[in-house]
Amino acid sequence: MAVSDHSDLSGTSGCQHRITGIVTTASSETPELISRALLISKKINLPYIGRNNKGIKKLAKEYGVTGVIVVSAKRISFHLENKEFFYHPGMAKLRIKEMLKGKTDQMVKSMDICPGDAILDCTLGLGSDALVASYAAGPYGTVTGLESSLLIELLVREGLAEMRDEGETLMTRAAERITTLNSHHLEFLTNTPDGTYDTVYFDPMFRHCIKGSPYMDAMRPLTDHSPLNCLVLQEALRVCRKRVVVKEKKGSTEFTRLGIHRVDGGKYSPVAFGIIIKRGGGHG
Repeated sequence: MAVSDHSDLSGTSGCQHRITGIVTTASSETPELISRALLISKKINLPYIGRNNKGIKKLAKEYGVTGVIVVSAKRISFHLENKEFFYHPGMAKLRIKEMLKGKTDQMVKSMDICPGDAILDCTLGLGSDALVASYAAGPYGTVTGLESSLLIELLVREGLAEMRDEGETLMTRAAERITTLNSHHLEFLTNTPDGTYDTVYFDPMFRHCIKGSPYMDAMRPLTDHSPLNCLVLQEALRVCRKRVVVKEKKGSTEFTRLGIHRVDGGKYSPVAFGIIIKRGGGHG
């Protein structure tokens, strides 16, 4: 029994392969888990299939899909072939701890984040940078994160919500100030008024392989592999009040291609930040 006609997860992400999926629960099908799985199924317009003591691979094969979203008591995860993807804050916690010790976070420095800033993260991904930016912007700041992959946005949104339920910590408070949206950045920017955000941020590094990152490996088939273009940067510059920042590998030719002349970054860091300052709109 195939349900592929109604199970497309490719969305607007521009991913290289068509990904299809269903929603099910962990092997323990409690009424609470079933209710949550049905709600998620409705939100993302994917079929809900009862687990019925069947293995995940067997369900995927039986219903003709490439992946399975599993709702458990601990988390929501996506199983694709032999890989599992679920929300994880990555290095955000360590970076925030280092900032508490007075150390400089290169991304925060490059973005010139000040308390109360409104930040637009156009490539949310796992949301690690968004969490650090939210912490730096403080209790009166906000972060809006755009993710073109429907599945990734769902898992990160649910993961941030679960983090908020964990208690009053710096991480949970930072998570509370992040709003995630399933949207491609060009479409969103085009429909956003001038000067809505202080800083607009891009991290298009998803399309590159990062060794030793199982979370990235599992989500890579769902990510947008298309490079940034000058039109996107023009719209971002219009929408920002202070600056546009692009994260890339150190030594990347992308900065030259995009006409970005100012590049900052730590001396020993493998990444660099291209900065476009809006005239009259930043500390420089």
